[in-house]
Amino acid sequence: MISISSNSMKQTLHQYLMQYRSVFKKRSFDIFYWLIMGILCTEEVRSIQIEALTTITVSIALSLIPEKLRQNTLFITIDDTLQAKYGAKFDCYAKHFDHTKKNGTKYLNGHCFVSVVLNIPLYYQDKAKYLSIPIGYRLYSKEQNKLEMASQIIKCIMPQLEMFQVILLCDSWYSKGSILDTVKEFDNLKIIGAVRHDTAIYDLPPAPTGKRGRPRKRGRPKKRGRKLNTREFSYTKIGKYYVAEKKVMANLFEKPIYVTVTTTDIKPFSSIRVFISSINPDEIKTINTALNTKGALNDQNEDECTSKTLTTYRMRWNIEVMFYQHKFFWSFGNYMVRNKAAIERYVNLLFVAYTFACLLPFMDKRYEKYQFKSPQLIKRTVGVQITKELIFDSFVLSFESAKIYSTIKESVQGFLNKDWVA
Repeated sequence: MISISSNSMKQTLHQYLMQYRSVFKKRSFDIFYWLIMGILCTEEVRSIQIEALTTITVSIALSLIPEKLRQNTLFITIDDTLQAKYGAKFDCYAKHFDHTKKNGTKYLNGHCFVSVVLNIPLYYQDKAKYLSIPIGYRLYSKEQNKLEMASQIIKCIMPQLEMFQVILLCDSWYSKGSILDTVKEFDNLKIIGAVRHDTAIYDLPPAPTGKRGRPRKRGRPKKRGRKLNTREFSYTKIGKYYVAEKKVMANLFEKPIYVTVTTTDIKPFSSIRVFISSINPDEIKTINTALNTKGALNDQNEDECTSKTLTTYRMRWNIEVMFYQHKFFWSFGNYMVRNKAAIERYVNLLFVAYTFACLLPFMDKRYEKYQFKSPQLIKRTVGVQITKELIFDSFVLSFESAKIYSTIKESVQGFLNKDWVA
């Protein structure tokens, strides 16, 4: 765990960024340090080895998990986000389908980024709560599909997570192909994801008949039962929705999985959503409380949390909140560099600065009051403090008298630490 003992914010930031020192040469590290400081000190930013940044960030985050919470499940969320850009000179510039637009067109000209977020359990006011931090961005290009890009990031960090139970959360776009192959590759990695409502699901294999051998179909052992119709499931009313859960077989996995189906009305059977879980929901290792829509662990009535699959899946919403924050408060789309490598370095430097703002209150007791507060608020606090220290450094260097220097230094230091001036 990182120990922060200095009263200087610059020293605190430098000590944190020293975890990334092995990624850079000396001169490059100095530039990296000043870039992150600049991002934290300014309202907007206009102007590496990304895998190494990702693994070090994960290492820092894991070091902060209290010992008593290390048995809890860690969650990985994957999704993509679009960023409008004007001018076709950027690498990977393309027209993308945007289901969120409501201005007469469903398409956006610009870039698509694939992102992976890690959710770790931390204590907050004597309760456990999940903190979401970004660990990697990749710029989508036609040379590689988004499933493969997300899989690469997951494979990059899974060796660090081998001692944890890890669950991947994703929407229906990512619950297929190479993502499922990656889930099958690691014993401690499971998935809870949305799938198409017409996904073929089957009953469990027929029970033994008492005769030798297994029931056979076309000369081969029958691995699954009859095809199921989700209309025939047994539904329970939970809030605004009817919910049904069942252990089934599917073409997605060779072993049984758990499927959850929701609908707004049973008779017309409209607004259907289907979720799969490769883990028994009862085996998810969380504290005996429920996951709310913000991804935190808190007390809720059992009636509101009948489906642990759904309450767990809601944590995926945190990545949407992070996208919003990055775009509106962290200058995510203000890059002017044109080539793919430079764009990826830019957005990944942003995630290093953003992660520092999220983790600082858990590393430095002076900032405990900012735990789980807005990263933008923490960023502003850090920026103001660094600006004070930079002014202080320049101010005291202008004095030659040791006696005057000592007096003024003591007064200004009081201003920096306690926000008062004698």
